[in-house]
Amino acid sequence: MLVITAACVAATFAVVSEMEPHYKSRSTVVMALQDTRVRATDVQLESFELSRVVIETELDVLKSREFAAEVTTVLSLFDDPGFAGVIDPDRPEPEVARRERVIDKMLSLYSVSRHGESLAIEITATSVDPALAADIANTVAEIYILKSMLKRREGITQSIEFLRTRVEELGEELSQSELELAADIRENNLDDQNLPIRLRADVERLTSIYEVVRDDPASAEEAPLIAKELEEAQAALHARTRAELALMRKERSLELLRARYQTSIEKLNELETQLQFVGQGARQVSVARVPVDPYWPNPRLAVAASAAAGFTLAFIIAYLTENMNTRVWSENQILRVTGLVNYGFLPRIKKRGLFPRRHEPLWFLENNPNSSFAEALHSFLTLWFNVGSAGKVMMVTSGLPNEGKSTVAVSLAAAAARDGMKVLVLDFDSHRRGAMKLFGVEQTALSVEEVLAGDGASEPVNVEGEAMEGITLLSLKTRSKSPLPALKTALAELKEGLLGYYDLILVDTPPVLIVDDACRLGPLIDRTLLVVRWGNTTEAVLRDATEKLSMNGIEVSATLVNDVDTRKHRRYGYGGYAHYYSYGTSDYS
Repeated sequence: MLVITAACVAATFAVVSEMEPHYKSRSTVVMALQDTRVRATDVQLESFELSRVVIETELDVLKSREFAAEVTTVLSLFDDPGFAGVIDPDRPEPEVARRERVIDKMLSLYSVSRHGESLAIEITATSVDPALAADIANTVAEIYILKSMLKRREGITQSIEFLRTRVEELGEELSQSELELAADIRENNLDDQNLPIRLRADVERLTSIYEVVRDDPASAEEAPLIAKELEEAQAALHARTRAELALMRKERSLELLRARYQTSIEKLNELETQLQFVGQGARQVSVARVPVDPYWPNPRLAVAASAAAGFTLAFIIAYLTENMNTRVWSENQILRVTGLVNYGFLPRIKKRGLFPRRHEPLWFLENNPNSSFAEALHSFLTLWFNVGSAGKVMMVTSGLPNEGKSTVAVSLAAAAARDGMKVLVLDFDSHRRGAMKLFGVEQTALSVEEVLAGDGASEPVNVEGEAMEGITLLSLKTRSKSPLPALKTALAELKEGLLGYYDLILVDTPPVLIVDDACRLGPLIDRTLLVVRWGNTTEAVLRDATEKLSMNGIEVSATLVNDVDTRKHRRYGYGGYAHYYSYGTSDYS
């Protein structure tokens, strides 16, 4: 995990060191709480609070391509080779494509955001050029403020232009109506206020005369003339009355037109006056300054992040490796896989010095009788004889080579001999002769039939020239010319002959999963010990070896975990009592 974390940190530091620095600058624009617009119904100014929709729309405007194009134009970046790139004369880029590419680059250099319901809009610009980053942030703010003010004035200006046109039209219409009214007055003599009085007096006079002459026979010829004059006078009076009524209607229309004209002039004056006081739609409260230090790459932040990421990755890899690791580390695994009880843990004999013999079990036990290795052997023998009464003949085997079965057999023999037992070691591993090599004895392997016939004798064991009391060694082979049934009978006879003399008979066999020699020794053995090498034997090997022995009628009695690093066993909490040996290294050695 430390190596992976260190590699991630080193790789990150190397990459960060080669990266081009980027600078960041910020400016802040605050939108006005209320907006002003002209009400279309009566051409009056009205104010309203900005809604969330309006503010979000303004953010979209700030990130639009048209707005970015304006910013690029103001900063003269379309023609800047350092920003837009140098034009290749051999492969000229279309102007439209070049323009779109520059706009895309500008959009990637700045961002706009706001926090919650705030009216403040933060403009953040990034660039490899610190001055350009500040210029972009300030230019975006300035253009937005200018456009927001022009947008407010635009609505009022349009209304003013409309009112000016309307006033001119109403003025023309009013003038035309006044001219028509004057002409009508002249044509109908409506300016003569006494004319209606005279006309009514004439009608009354002619009416009185007509009533007198109408009934007088002497005036029969005069009556029609007077009646005609009376009709003409009445017609003139009626015409005058109609003209006056028409004049009154025209005067009312003219008065209404004058009122409309006056109202338009007043609204025009009002809007022209208020136009001077229309404020900006936004104001810049924070000016972007030229940054001094780059915001990226940040070596400290990058290294810290890479350390955290590397440690997380290392933890995941270690976790997956641990879960995928099926090697045997604890007796709980043995119990779960095979259901067997583990009888002990043999601590690892640490290599010390330059003399290989110091690492051999016999020499180590002879020179370190109180070591944790020796105590583990005694503990195993105690448990073995306490649990199983008929366990004199013990077969020591393993699933695969190099798991320490011969070392365990020889070490158990030495420990039992020190406890006063008479021990016989039968080396049935005719392929490697591990027990013979560890004892330092060269002996020709005999068949079981030859031993029963008395052709061979067991060899005493010597360590550095001194005999080890209580241990004898005999090298045997399981494969002979006799058929298998005869071998089984011979093994049974050999067992009967040995049990009365020896307290413990250890049978060292080849690995179970390599050759089947161990499976032939059923009649000879009482109980079977399966050796497991700590952190090396896999669960599959342990399971297969147990199953193979069981299929051949040999039940494994227990397991023994060999080559245990007691400090690591305690550190990782694998369980069992093996880790307790590490506590007594200085006191019991």
